[in-house]
Amino acid sequence: MTRAATGYLVPGRSWLHRRHPLTKLLGVAFVLVAAFLLPPVALIALTVALAAIAVSAGLVRPVLRSLRIPAVLVASIVLVNALFYPGGSDVLVAVGPLAVTREGLTFGVVSAGRLLVVFVALMLLLMTTLADDLLEGLVVHGVSHRIAFVALSAMQLVPRMRDRVDRILAAQSARGLAVDGSTITRARALVPLIGPVVLSALVDVRERTLALEARGFGARWGRTAYRVVPDSGLDRALRIALLAAIALVALTALFGWLR
Repeated sequence: MTRAATGYLVPGRSWLHRRHPLTKLLGVAFVLVAAFLLPPVALIALTVALAAIAVSAGLVRPVLRSLRIPAVLVASIVLVNALFYPGGSDVLVAVGPLAVTREGLTFGVVSAGRLLVVFVALMLLLMTTLADDLLEGLVVHGVSHRIAFVALSAMQLVPRMRDRVDRILAAQSARGLAVDGSTITRARALVPLIGPVVLSALVDVRERTLALEARGFGARWGRTAYRVVPDSGLDRALRIALLAAIALVALTALFGWLR
C-alpha cells in the first residue's frame, strides 16, 4: 500500500498493533485527560508509561524521530513563558531587559510536557493503527460514518500531502527545474510548487467526493463493510477500564481530591 493509504503506520505484530483501534483511541483520550487535569507530577508517570509502551511495541526509534515535528513549538512554549510569564518575580537569569523567571520556566516546562505526552500517545496510535481499521472500528461501534470519515481524512492528510508534493517535485525535476541544492534554490522551487499542490488538492477533494457519492456514502440503511476488525474480550475489558480511569481522573480534578 502507498504511504497515503497506510498513513503513519509502522508495520508490526506487537501487542499494541493487535489492539482494537477504539481501545487505543480511548488510551489517547485517557492520556489527554490525565495530562491536563492531574497535577504536573503525573506527567512523570505518564512519560514512564508511554516509554515502556514504545519499548514493548518496538517503536522507540520511530517515536523519537517523530519528536522533530513538535520540537519548534515545544521550544517556543518554554522560551516565551520563561521570558514573558506575567507576574513572574523570582528571576533566575537576566540578560539586559529580558529575564527568565522561575514561575515562567516552570509553567513553560509543564505546558510543553503536557503537549509532548499527548503527542507521543497520538503517535503511538497512528504508528500501530491502519486508518481503514480505525474507520471501520468506529462505525461498527455506532459512531457516525461521517465523523469516522473525518478521523480517517485527518490521519491521511499529511501522508497524502507528502505523496502529492513528492510526485510534483519529481515531475518538475524531470522537466529541468532545480529542486535540490542550497537553501535559496529550495526556496525558489517553492513558488512553482504551490500552484500544482493547491490545484491537485482541490481535484483530489472533488474525486473523493464523487467516489463517496458513487458508493452511497450518505446511505443510512443496509450498510456493509469489506473489512472486519477483530475485537477481542481483552480489548473490551481494556475499554471499560479506560473509561473508568477517565471518569476517575475527571472526578479527581472536579472535587480536588489530590490538592
